[in-house]
Amino acid sequence: MKTLFFLLLCFLITDTCYSSLKNSRDSGLEISLLSGNHLTDSVTIYEVYRKSDTLSIVSDDDHLYHPFGQYDTWNDFEKNYIKKHWTNLQTDSLFTNDVDVYTIRMSPNYIEFVQDIDITGKIEIVRGLIYNDHIQLYDGIRVGMTKREFLLNFIKDDMRYYESAAKFRTDFIKDESQYKNISVIEVISVVAGIWYYYFFSPDQILTFICIKTDYTL
Repeated sequence: MKTLFFLLLCFLITDTCYSSLKNSRDSGLEISLLSGNHLTDSVTIYEVYRKSDTLSIVSDDDHLYHPFGQYDTWNDFEKNYIKKHWTNLQTDSLFTNDVDVYTIRMSPNYIEFVQDIDITGKIEIVRGLIYNDHIQLYDGIRVGMTKREFLLNFIKDDMRYYESAAKFRTDFIKDESQYKNISVIEVISVVAGIWYYYFFSPDQILTFICIKTDYTL
């Protein structure tokens, strides 16, 4: 029954993500601030809270905007990352006066990037659906890893923690089994609107990732 519920949840969320991607592509361009101009040397976890089977983590990590590294141009991204790590992909682009939009499809994966000259000028992710381990995010985050491996990325000595986040860190170290029933982990930027949703199976394995932002096209 738990497995059936999880599959139904995955279907509903995936459908919502696909609808969000389609609606964004079908509408007009609207500029929205996404991030700063550089990756921070250290990360602060501002808040961690739980609601039902979802654990939410609020962070200032710039990697949320640049999960594959920071690049000034699409050519730079292609040369130094895409061609080294990804194969069998289809790339599409849309150019306007101020904004360049790039999409990558590696069936069934889909990722969309934007380069906004007037804001940061960097290549930034705006949305995506990731279903297999061909696409690896920052800190080695990938489909197929265990929930424990994933959460250890937020339990590091060089991170700073606000009160509720510090409690999460202490509780996890003391008894990580209390997070066994978490099926969705949401990572949110404290700076601007970007959300990563990580979906875990009943056997604690990361099955797919949905990325959304408040950037609208």
